[in-house]
Amino acid sequence: MSDPYRPGRYPASPEQTTRIPRVPPQQAPRRSPGPGKSKAREYGLKGLGLVLVAVVSGMLYWLIQQGGNSTSSSQGTDGGTKPQTKYTFVKHEQVPEPLHDSNCVNASYNDVKKFFEKNPCTQLSRELYVVAVDGRKVYTSVAVVRMPDAAGAQQLMKLTETDDTGNVNDLVRENRVKVPGLKSLSKGGGFANKLNGNDVTIVESDFEGGSKKEDEAKLDDISKDALIKGDEIKN
Repeated sequence: MSDPYRPGRYPASPEQTTRIPRVPPQQAPRRSPGPGKSKAREYGLKGLGLVLVAVVSGMLYWLIQQGGNSTSSSQGTDGGTKPQTKYTFVKHEQVPEPLHDSNCVNASYNDVKKFFEKNPCTQLSRELYVVAVDGRKVYTSVAVVRMPDAAGAQQLMKLTETDDTGNVNDLVRENRVKVPGLKSLSKGGGFANKLNGNDVTIVESDFEGGSKKEDEAKLDDISKDALIKGDEIKN
């Protein structure tokens, strides 16, 4: 009977087979940072946080300052925004502050004077401005008449925009200001008026030395632009 096993190969005996258990891989223990490195990292993070806070605070302060500057440059004393004018109006040196009065009869002429005799105003504010246009000086009178009610203001408005009915005296006509070549700003000059509740704003303009017919459109444009000044001179 032949040997069923090849030469040199013998079946392993159960007692001789030993099974070696698998050893799970061990992870290397984490190295905790030393006390010196931990403190340095903590201080570094705190320092970075302080820098970020300083940067954000600085930006907020800058934005607040910019907002405050832009507001103060465009607002009037009452906190409202000042409208911009097309022309640059400079107060006449002889009238640094608006003139206020409550007697419109003495400060007017012709039919407007008669109107005030029957319908007294409650306040009159006047100012004189100088504007440089095309190398020439333009004198602009701004007057604001306050009536007791809106009905009286509407009547005055219609009367002042009608030809040959008179008006409120400008400061040149009243001899408050002397201008070479001008006795008043009402003859041949520019005109504009505006109604706002109980207030009527009246503006008259003329070139130094007088104006010509072809100057009328320019002077009317200046007068319309100066209507904004009425809100500044009344109190």
